[in-house]
Amino acid sequence: MLKAIIAAARHIAAVMAAVTLVPVVEAGRVVWRLVRNVFAPEPPVAAAEAELAHELAQPVEQEPSPAEAWGRAAMLYMAGDAHEAAGTIDDAARAYLDGLSVDQQVALSKHDASVIGAHLLGERHLETLPRPMTPAEFRAIETARAAAAAAEAHQRLVGDDEKRRHFIAVLDDLLAEPPRAA
Repeated sequence: MLKAIIAAARHIAAVMAAVTLVPVVEAGRVVWRLVRNVFAPEPPVAAAEAELAHELAQPVEQEPSPAEAWGRAAMLYMAGDAHEAAGTIDDAARAYLDGLSVDQQVALSKHDASVIGAHLLGERHLETLPRPMTPAEFRAIETARAAAAAAEAHQRLVGDDEKRRHFIAVLDDLLAEPPRAA
């Protein structure tokens, strides 16, 4: 019973804070009018509170930043799961990670995924590790490597052609000689 009286008193106090008694002169008489108090806070709306509580209870899913995605993919790649990392990091990053020693890979893996990704993207250099190649640098190295391999293959083909011509000339000379009498 006491709780009900206290709740009613709170309700009355809230109503009294929301309205003000204002004297108004009407036709020469003073009349008291109840006016809603502008400075009183709005009463809380239960539906709005429930909606806010529901929104706050939902987990916030954010897309990882590019640096964080690259860092996660690099960690997967170093762990041996190249298939999972294939769609995120490029050939330059894979070549860089393959070129690291085991100690350097351990040093790199001690950092957060976003720090690793920023290092691979060239946004933040880690002092204890070599600087990763940019995609343009990697492309230039790969182009030079492919050109050298093509030149070597071409040289082998040309060399084989010269050997074939030499053997044909020797065989033609042998056929052109008259047979020896025994």
